[in-house]
Amino acid sequence: MANPDQKTILLERAYEELKSVCSKFQEESGATDMEVKTLLRELARVWEKDIDNDYDIDWEV
Repeated sequence: MANPDQKTILLERAYEELKSVCSKFQEESGATDMEVKTLLRELARVWEKDIDNDYDIDWEV
């Protein structure tokens, strides 16, 4: 695993790349801000399920 500094750099790069992809998607598709947010939420749910299965995490609070 990357050290904390490398991890921070990678997270910052990933954020910028995702932001760019979302902006380009919005421009090309005419999607609203809410549609982009919904897309990101749906993607996050995919990872939640994977994390739940891999690490037996209960997300209910």
